[in-house]
Amino acid sequence: MRKTREQTAESRAKIVDTAARLLRERGVAGASIADVMSAAGMTQGGFYRHFASKNDMLAAATRHAFATMAGGIDRDTDTGGAEAALAAYVARYLSAEHIAHPGLGCPAAGFGADAGRIPDVLGVEFADGAEQLITRVAAGLVARGAAERGARGEAIRMLTMLIGTVVMARALGPSALQDEIVAAAQDKLVLD
Repeated sequence: MRKTREQTAESRAKIVDTAARLLRERGVAGASIADVMSAAGMTQGGFYRHFASKNDMLAAATRHAFATMAGGIDRDTDTGGAEAALAAYVARYLSAEHIAHPGLGCPAAGFGADAGRIPDVLGVEFADGAEQLITRVAAGLVARGAAERGARGEAIRMLTMLIGTVVMARALGPSALQDEIVAAAQDKLVLD
């Protein structure tokens, strides 16, 4: 039985979503074609109906992961404005849930180091994704009263601190030092 275009698109979306989750949880090595297709509940043989290569899937998954993060900020902006959206983003980013569940979180904290090792595969998607986040964070800073001229630089500093905090917290695991690192970032970054 042939699949309809809609079913094919749904299958591809499921694969991309699963690959994005596995990339954030396990990194590039843990997101093999076999791993992704199995986690998506599909056979490995169907992979090439959707993607030309593993690299094609990795690029699509990276775009999806960043779009998911940016989409969350956009929804919060639509609901409460850019300033409130920024505060919610920072609070979510530094939350115990984000630290404990990388598969649902930020791709930069999840597999940024891996992406840096294969810039020819993921460099463009990572740069585009980072730009999406920088733009939204900068808009939130401007809404808080920051000068537009310096907002981009401040957004970059804020994002790198958020990412670094989560990477360190995950590496340390539950501990007094993890709590101390997260608290220090919250003292600096949490917006009232």
